[in-house]
Amino acid sequence: MNINEYFLSAYQSLRSNLLRTLLTMLGIIIGISSVILIIALGQGATASITNELTSFGTNFFSVNAGTFEGGSAFTGSVKTLTLDDVDAILNDPSLTNVESVAPLVMASSVVAANGEDDRLSVIGTTEEYFTILKPKLISGRLLNKDDEVGFSKVALIGVDAVETFYGENFDPVGEVIRVDNRPVRIVGVFENESQLAATFNNALYIPIAIVQKQILGQDHLQEIEVSVYDTDLIDQTITDVEVLLRDRHDIDSEENDDFTVQSFQDALSTLEVVTGLLTTLIAAISGISLLVGGIGIMNIMLVTVTERTKEIGLLKAIGAKQRDILTQFLVESVVLTLAGGVIGILIGTGAAFLIAKIINIPFIVSTSSIVIAVGVSTAVGIIFGIYPARRAARLNPIDALRHE
Repeated sequence: MNINEYFLSAYQSLRSNLLRTLLTMLGIIIGISSVILIIALGQGATASITNELTSFGTNFFSVNAGTFEGGSAFTGSVKTLTLDDVDAILNDPSLTNVESVAPLVMASSVVAANGEDDRLSVIGTTEEYFTILKPKLISGRLLNKDDEVGFSKVALIGVDAVETFYGENFDPVGEVIRVDNRPVRIVGVFENESQLAATFNNALYIPIAIVQKQILGQDHLQEIEVSVYDTDLIDQTITDVEVLLRDRHDIDSEENDDFTVQSFQDALSTLEVVTGLLTTLIAAISGISLLVGGIGIMNIMLVTVTERTKEIGLLKAIGAKQRDILTQFLVESVVLTLAGGVIGILIGTGAAFLIAKIINIPFIVSTSSIVIAVGVSTAVGIIFGIYPARRAARLNPIDALRHE
């Protein structure tokens, strides 16, 4: 028999028991489609978050007061960063890769306007902050140096906050709102387009001196944002800033730091590792159904050998060798699993496409996952088909012809 005859024989055998064939392939179909779906969604989710982080900015890092172990700046109890630290970072001649430095303090205040009131995040900062984060200006202007020097009671307001107080399609520039019962004039409306920064669309930006002195009553900072010219050198710049702050704060070792440095590049690296591990783990768990499917194929092939005992005896009687019988049943097993694999790939890819569209993430099906799926299904067919095929090949032709 040539290879075409083997495949034709396998096709005819599987087609003669179509329902049993489909039920036998079910485990392979579920396993392959699950693996394809999970890998595609994992890669899509990773790409989505990576795009968000990238759009938010990877050319800057944050210096936060306090540490994860010792307490966060946002508890209000950590007072380790000051405006003098900002000046030191900006003016240190060795920090040639530092582009902009912006201080930041944050308060949660009751804001009232147009007969409405709500509690919003009130962020005190300088004009450099907008150079770093680059929000989209909808109307009016951003905060500037004159606002800081003149102690101006002005605010930049997010688009979501505008809708809360004034409704849709309203330009509030020039309107006066009250922050903790203090009047502040709106000079601009902004929008952060990144979903990761969407919470800031429901916030107010006010010159830092106003927030520090009149709202919070403090001199220390909660955070310092530092942007760089060359992102390839950001790790070295972070190290240099850490050394500078340790020297200023009289800290003798990294373990005693009273600040924490975070960058989006670190977040990207961590994200890739975590999502990769999770995707691999879940895909491996889903692959258990492939094992179940393989056992099902072996059982059905054993039943097939019993049902076709006379046929095997007849083939041997007319000259078929053990190798021919072995190959015939092995090809049948491989065709069965390959067919299940192809159906699983189609179902998994289709489901991944639909879910990606529904949850609004990139649709990504890598070639490697399809190659793996085809390879695994072929391997399952060979591994679990060998025993039934060898059993068929070793049948005694006389006993096979007498089989009832």
